Amino acid sequence: MRDRFEEIYKTNEWGHGSGEGSLPVHTRGYVRFIEKFLNTYNIRSVLDLGCGDWQFSRFIDWKSVSYTGYDVVEPVISFNREYFANEKTRFVHYSGNPKELPPADLLIAKDVMQHWSNETIEAFLPVLGQYKFALLTNCVNPGGVTENRNIRDGEFRPLELRRPPFLLSAEEVYSFTNKQTWVEKYIRRQPVRWLKRTLLVRQPMSMD
Repeated sequence: MRDRFEEIYKTNEWGHGSGEGSLPVHTRGYVRFIEKFLNTYNIRSVLDLGCGDWQFSRFIDWKSVSYTGYDVVEPVISFNREYFANEKTRFVHYSGNPKELPPADLLIAKDVMQHWSNETIEAFLPVLGQYKFALLTNCVNPGGVTENRNIRDGEFRPLELRRPPFLLSAEEVYSFTNKQTWVEKYIRRQPVRWLKRTLLVRQPMSMD
């Protein structure tokens, strides 16, 4: 898995480093959502799986938490360590083995599993049990049903974890689309390019 994702960054396959969905222009609302979630649930430790190049994450107020970002792409981790690491923010080069992930109050995985094969997802989902909360964000089909077709690791397809074959017990807590200009939305009437949905998984002990 490491080699495939390192090649994606090396060739800029997604565009804009971690991809258009990580650009601040599209993620301002998501940043506010994460900050509100941290405060509402008194989160003190965060594991950010697939942290990417921190294009938007740098604008999240992490001061109240111990943050650890994991990514399989070593140059991304080296960059983040140089520019963003501090006493409460660290970055780890991820092996790809979910059994190595440490516990935390909150696990975040944004735009990650949509690039995993169904087999890789199935192997990962049991790990969610060691986190009080997990926020899982993926693209879904903006115009209909998301079919969850299988892919190879590193490819892309829309993903809805509550549908077969995963049937994950989770609730939708946030969604957002690409930011459209006034001309795109009202003159050209262009449809949105993508729709992202954030699902919340929480353990019974974390219920209000």
